[in-house]
Amino acid sequence: MLKTNFKILAVDDDETILRYIKAQLLRQGYELEVTTDEHEALSLIKKSFFDIVITDLYMPKMSGLEMLKEVKQISQSTNVIMMTASNDVSHSLTAMEEGAYDYLLKPISPELLLLRIEYLHTLKKQAQETNALRLRLESQYRFGNIIGKSKPMQMVFEKIQMVADSVSTIIVQGPSGTGKELIANALHYNSERRDKAFIKVSCGIFNTEILESELFGHEKGSFTGALRQKTGRFELADQGTIFLDDVDDIPLATQVKLLRVLQEREFERVGGEKTLKVDVRVIAATKKDLKLLVAEGKFREDLYYRLNVIPIVLPPLLERKEDIPLLISFFIKKFQRKKKIASELSSEVAKLTRDYEWPGNVRELENAVEHAVTFCKEGQLQIAHFPEEIQRIVKTESISLDIGGDDKVDFNKMVTDFEKKLLIWASDKAEGHQTKMAKVLNLPRTTLRDKLIRYNLIEVL
Repeated sequence: MLKTNFKILAVDDDETILRYIKAQLLRQGYELEVTTDEHEALSLIKKSFFDIVITDLYMPKMSGLEMLKEVKQISQSTNVIMMTASNDVSHSLTAMEEGAYDYLLKPISPELLLLRIEYLHTLKKQAQETNALRLRLESQYRFGNIIGKSKPMQMVFEKIQMVADSVSTIIVQGPSGTGKELIANALHYNSERRDKAFIKVSCGIFNTEILESELFGHEKGSFTGALRQKTGRFELADQGTIFLDDVDDIPLATQVKLLRVLQEREFERVGGEKTLKVDVRVIAATKKDLKLLVAEGKFREDLYYRLNVIPIVLPPLLERKEDIPLLISFFIKKFQRKKKIASELSSEVAKLTRDYEWPGNVRELENAVEHAVTFCKEGQLQIAHFPEEIQRIVKTESISLDIGGDDKVDFNKMVTDFEKKLLIWASDKAEGHQTKMAKVLNLPRTTLRDKLIRYNLIEVL
């Protein structure tokens, strides 16, 4: 059976040797080329990749060592096996030092020749299988630049695959920093509209007048400063996708006009009379609960239902902590550049990343890893490499028990002091809320209150 994707080139000025090698290797199914000319061999190597080059150490136009150097300059990953009829192994050892894989003495033993080649062939197959497995695992836990093996993120990946080609409006919900724009990217670039326009609008950064101009465009002279006609984002997104980030910040007056676009796919420019029709796929994102805003009268109910056709909910990082090691590894590779930073975390750093609540979600984690990589020269990231506000978690979590250098201690006093420190620690952890403190310490609230009164900590806390 032909062993595909594994090519061998044999070079020797002795045609008898080449015929012998050819007979041995073709019988085993290897793909082989032979030549008696050193320069032709190099030309072949430049045109096509060879897994192995078998070359004689002594040839008329070029020595085997020269051939070795040329081969390695062309293809560093090609393995070179030297052949020599000389019993002086010093040249062969020099070849090994220069990067040759091995050397064989002439007359060539067929068993040794096949053993060396079979071993290299097996190594390549194992590397390919390992790489394929790694890619399968990475693809299982990734959707573009969105990473996660947690159940909530796997559900998000499945939903993206199901709705990417849908023309229905999609709303991506999640706290700031969870990656809502990445979801929008994944939806657009996995849809049939991937080759069309993808227009993004951050709705929260514009006032009402400017936002309407950005979305729908305006006619010349329609308001002060409108010196020329402007094409709006919806018009630019025709046949493609528009991403409306922070729709919860859109003023009520603009919400009415947005509702019409979603219902009719038509609008007029600010100050214009001509009705423009567009074919646009709308993806919106919100960091707030739109239902709550509707109840408060800050968001139109009819617009909410128009946007909420297909919701995709992104969890905060606090609810998907099993994804943190994957994310950190990804960010280390992204930021390390020429540094050699280990992807594996020390137990202390791993604990820190688990214990910290990451209020800024994935964006904060990314910034923290970039900070740590910047201050780490090589090896594993250490706690000291992370931003100070994250390092404080370690200090807050640490409760010292100072026995001192005495030969004996007052047990009751030591227990009292430690219990008081524990209560203060819990207060810091729970920001002074007694109900939360009780949960942190796994104590009944009445018991906690009794202890706070006992240690005169009520007023302090």
